[in-house]
Amino acid sequence: MTTKTRSPTRLSGVTAMIANGIWAIKGDQLRDIVTGFNAYLQGRIADADALQELRAARDTRAAATQDAQDQAPTVALISLHGTIFPRGSLMVDYCGAVDAHTFAARVQAAAADPSVRSIILDIDSGGGAVAGTDVAARAVADASTVKTVTAVANTMACSAAYWIASQATEVIVTPAGEVGSIGVIGTHTDQTAALEGEGLKVTYVRSTERKALGQSGEAMEGPVLEQWQKEMTAIHELFVQAIATGRDIPLARASSWATGDVWFGEAAVTAGLADRVALLSDIVAEHQQATLPPPAAPALRQGRHADAPPTPQEDPVKLTIQDRTGKTHTLDTTADAAPTHAQTLASTLESGAYEAGIQSQRELTATALGVDVNDLTAERLAQIRAQAADGNQYRADLLSQIERLATTVHGAENATAIDRAKRLASKADTADLPGMIDDLTAQRNAKIPAGRQSLPDAGASAKDPTEPDAPDTPAQGTEAWVDPALYR
Repeated sequence: MTTKTRSPTRLSGVTAMIANGIWAIKGDQLRDIVTGFNAYLQGRIADADALQELRAARDTRAAATQDAQDQAPTVALISLHGTIFPRGSLMVDYCGAVDAHTFAARVQAAAADPSVRSIILDIDSGGGAVAGTDVAARAVADASTVKTVTAVANTMACSAAYWIASQATEVIVTPAGEVGSIGVIGTHTDQTAALEGEGLKVTYVRSTERKALGQSGEAMEGPVLEQWQKEMTAIHELFVQAIATGRDIPLARASSWATGDVWFGEAAVTAGLADRVALLSDIVAEHQQATLPPPAAPALRQGRHADAPPTPQEDPVKLTIQDRTGKTHTLDTTADAAPTHAQTLASTLESGAYEAGIQSQRELTATALGVDVNDLTAERLAQIRAQAADGNQYRADLLSQIERLATTVHGAENATAIDRAKRLASKADTADLPGMIDDLTAQRNAKIPAGRQSLPDAGASAKDPTEPDAPDTPAQGTEAWVDPALYR
């Protein structure tokens, strides 16, 4: 009798993933999957009784989860049982595996449900395919921002399952539960020898050199192995970063866990991968208790009344009050003149509040006008009013003053300096022009303090002291004249 075998050239769906896939899964569970896959290729499949046992075990777990859910109606209890596979996999339907996308949808629905107060993740998984794990982990992380999400390793949360669990608000491990196995592994089935035995040779024609390396019909070596190793490293780093973020720990510490090792019970808590050890039933009770309303006061029978609480007795005290100006006032309530002192204190506080209010209004006014509070003088306010009344005329007057002052400071013959001052003034804001006037006025006062001076003619000879004094009339071209209006 010839044993019927399945052609390895017809791999698709989950079989293709097992033959050539990327996994975040415990090693022993991956071996079980590969063993089952090899049996499938050899034409050996589980009989009806074996499949019935798998489905019965799945149904039993589902019933237990539903019982726990019934005990805590305001708590969403979501299970993550079995190997994680992408959506649409027959492994989910027939072998009790879990679909990462369906799990993510359940978490998102619970987070959005206003009747759900908190979420518990019942996890018993050694991980699975990387595909879809990031989606499930993101759903848990998002839910943790709006509700308490507790992940319970009951009794296993390893590899991809721990990736998901680490995003919860809290990670619980049962006394014998295990967590960890952080890392990534790729599977590649080299079928070149089998194909050669069948007289087949596969040729891959690629549009680019590195397109879809690692096919089952080529050996895992050279550039193929190098490319796959880069992909494993990139996903490993993504895995570790997600754990560091979810557990709120430094990246270096998360990296120290990524050895592929597992931790059990208290050891997982000591290492930091879990927060505490507890049973799932304990966590369900805690969540349910947290969502219960506070107990109401006991009802009283008719004709009875609750004893009134005793009236508190207060000893005389000294009151210390700080007014809005920062000054401290003390009132001795034991003094005989306390009522009079209280009235005086009230008047003082009222006066202080009035002064503080006035000061506050001055500060607001100064801020609105863009000036310092100490610059709110009558003269400054008059300038601001003039500017507001006729901004163009006010600016023109300021520019005219600057031109006259620049002429006095630099001399009428220094047209370059005067033009420079006029250009600067024309480009400046109106609010800056008074400052320019102040600067030029200071230069003028320093240069010509008397306002009018006779300067000696550079070309005239020194006066003979024996000659009589000339009339007090300045020679033409030697007199410096300053407009008296500039001193206003």
